Amino acid sequence: MIFVAIPPSVPEVKPACTDVPLFTSFAENTMNNKYLFALAIAVTGVAAAWYFSKPPAMAPLPVPATSSAVKTVAPAGVDPAPENTAMATAVSSVAAQQVIPETLQERLDAIAIRRPELQLDVETVQTKIAQPIAWTPSEKIPQHLPLTAEELNDGRQFIALDDLKIETLMPGDSVDIQMPDTKNTFEVVIDKVEKHDYNSISWYGHIEGADGQDYSVSFTRGASLTVAGFDTPDGHYVLQGHGKDGWIASSGLLYKQDTSVTDAIYPEDVLDAHEH
Repeated sequence: MIFVAIPPSVPEVKPACTDVPLFTSFAENTMNNKYLFALAIAVTGVAAAWYFSKPPAMAPLPVPATSSAVKTVAPAGVDPAPENTAMATAVSSVAAQQVIPETLQERLDAIAIRRPELQLDVETVQTKIAQPIAWTPSEKIPQHLPLTAEELNDGRQFIALDDLKIETLMPGDSVDIQMPDTKNTFEVVIDKVEKHDYNSISWYGHIEGADGQDYSVSFTRGASLTVAGFDTPDGHYVLQGHGKDGWIASSGLLYKQDTSVTDAIYPEDVLDAHEH
């Protein structure tokens, strides 16, 4: 009897690396990591480029030293802060005292030259320049004026004279004058100013009439006496002032003719005079 040895069955061994799904997942993860790494490098590059290309920070501009003096404007209906108002007022006052327009300074110099004893400040001169008239009617009769009792009641108009308005007049200026009887107002344009040797000053001007004619006007002032004559479309007028009181009247009122005395010349009277 023959015995044949049969080897035992050996189980089939599969290779461990034949798992295809596991290899595929590993490859995909590796590619994703590469993409993430490349994206990180790109973001870093963009950030670096932006940082080095942005402009440098600018230093704050210096604030002017005078900014503290600027007045703050409060909203409508709200009162401004008292301290701001006081500061702005003080600054404005100082500026007004320090800065004088050239034309105003020339006027002050001219006034000082022709009337050295008259000391005027800037505010007074500016006020007089803006003022259009040189006198206003007075309701009271000044008793100290050198007039007789008859003259005080003959119909002349008494006035409050603004002598400083006249003193500040310069060539090219104008002043309004009102006639006492007609109440018409005329504008006098000053043509020239003349200083005399006896400490008096004259202002010469004219009125441009609606008829195309120029009417002459003159003021003359001494230390306290003012006299003036006006040729106007309404006739001739005379003004006299003593200090700040005075009067104005038409020449017809002042130089009345006595109708009881005639100035007529009769031929027989002339013949009788020659015969005797």
